[in-house]
Amino acid sequence: MRVVSIHPAELTDGDIAAWRSILAADPELSSPYLTPDWARLVAMHRDDVRVVVYSDAHGEPLGFLPVQRGSSCAAMPAGGPICDYQALVARPGISLDLSAAPKSLAVGRIDLTAGLVKNPVGAHLLTSEAGYVVRFTEGYDAWCALRLAAGTKTIAKTRKKLGKMTRDLGGEVSFEAFSTDAAAFDTLLAWKREQMHRTGVRDIFDHAWIDGVVRGAFATPASNTHFGGAMFVLRVRGHPAAVLFCLRADRALHAWYVGHDNQWAAYSPGLIVFVEAIRVAADAGYSELDLGPGEYPFKESLATDSRPVGAGFIGGTGFSPVIKAAQFQVRALVENLPVGRARQWPAKAMRRLDIARGLASSDGRAA
Repeated sequence: MRVVSIHPAELTDGDIAAWRSILAADPELSSPYLTPDWARLVAMHRDDVRVVVYSDAHGEPLGFLPVQRGSSCAAMPAGGPICDYQALVARPGISLDLSAAPKSLAVGRIDLTAGLVKNPVGAHLLTSEAGYVVRFTEGYDAWCALRLAAGTKTIAKTRKKLGKMTRDLGGEVSFEAFSTDAAAFDTLLAWKREQMHRTGVRDIFDHAWIDGVVRGAFATPASNTHFGGAMFVLRVRGHPAAVLFCLRADRALHAWYVGHDNQWAAYSPGLIVFVEAIRVAADAGYSELDLGPGEYPFKESLATDSRPVGAGFIGGTGFSPVIKAAQFQVRALVENLPVGRARQWPAKAMRRLDIARGLASSDGRAA
């Protein structure tokens, strides 16, 4: 067994083909974040992105784990705070030693913020939550019927609001799927930045590498069927009323950023753009829209499935894994105490620290 870490640009055509073959064979790995294209995109804007490559004695690739190295203390998933899922992309039925990955990177540990439970990294996870997945393999109407049978009326209510919006505004409402309108994309980013400033959340777009990755995904041509962006725009009188920007990989979409014009808030334009995107995506041959982790009522009302995830780390040698283990132990201890909302403080503190570490630029470029 050979385990090495290389820059994504060093992946050979054979490596890429093997990686995509593994993804195609395992539905659990349908996320755009697990593609070689994601690793290469992030590497265009950070110089510390590496892929741990497992191969057999003949050089045949067996597994891939993309990370951003950050420091000798710890590596993180490639894309850090804007990467919703992490996993070892490996051939099924083959046991690979994950503890060899930190050694190949010369780091103390590899942190996982949302590792897939149904994956070899699952054995290294110490918390549990889930991503929400809308699957519509049988088409839009079948999905609507499933959600209605589950007791949710969100879709019907959203369709009624779209109808009312259209009537109230004299028919000047339209929906644009797979839009390449750069002005609408810029409007979405402006909405997100205003929201972050208004709510006191750190503006991630102040970091040049984040802005570069997001814009790079949008600019990826539709001819690349393996990876890219997919934008859906609800318009009023030609202007964006709500915009949903997704990542795409083959037949899977992953909701990334959504925003809306507050003057149309009474019509729930955010929900409208989600439901309309699912309708059009189903007709276009897509099979799922992943809404990502995070508990929100709209996700529960739309999702048909879940993707179990958790936080943890792959430990190497030295004090770094010991320190991280102690953090998780303190977190678990506090979460089991009868201290009300204070139980959430350690988890929030760890998340803020992970975000800060993940946002930091590795090469001196604007951060």
